[in-house]
Amino acid sequence: MRGSGFWLCATALVAGLTGCARDEGLTPAEQAAAVEEGGAAAQALMGALQARLMAAMQEGGPAHAVRFCAEEALPVTDSVAGTLGEGFEIKRVSLRHRNPENAPDAAEAEALRHFESVLAEAGSLPETWVQKTSAGELRYYRSITIAPPCLTCHAGTDQLDPAVREALEETYPEDLATGYEAGDFRGLIRVTVPPSKVKS
Repeated sequence: MRGSGFWLCATALVAGLTGCARDEGLTPAEQAAAVEEGGAAAQALMGALQARLMAAMQEGGPAHAVRFCAEEALPVTDSVAGTLGEGFEIKRVSLRHRNPENAPDAAEAEALRHFESVLAEAGSLPETWVQKTSAGELRYYRSITIAPPCLTCHAGTDQLDPAVREALEETYPEDLATGYEAGDFRGLIRVTVPPSKVKS
């Protein structure tokens, strides 16, 4: 089944383009390109997803939005990626994913652990991070947190509206994305920035 939750908590993503970089093999030019290009791409994705989600909510309420997300979240993501140019890739990832297609690969899991580690040690979540993978791929990450409206679909199952719970059971039988509270770390937007965007 294609699709994944739109994550209303994405409203927290539109501010700032600063980021933390890995030290291993990451040049200043790569850092700058990732922050500029990746930040813009992440904002474009969340703007598109938010607009579509709010329209679905207004059309039929939260249960309708759940079903809409299952059909449209990944196609919208693919569409935004297609506007960015060759070599760009966008993905939303979480260890507690709603759809298996949003499960992390090894590098994304490392990024998720980095954000969790900083949160545990510093008491605050970093907004962004730049990673150069072992394969040389340049990736920009932006964190997603749970805002109060997210709890409509991401709270504990006993707190969800029965219609929302039923829609989740139908559309996401492997759902791991409930049981959150406001302010929790939800996951990441990952943008792969092509080498052509790195200025020499």
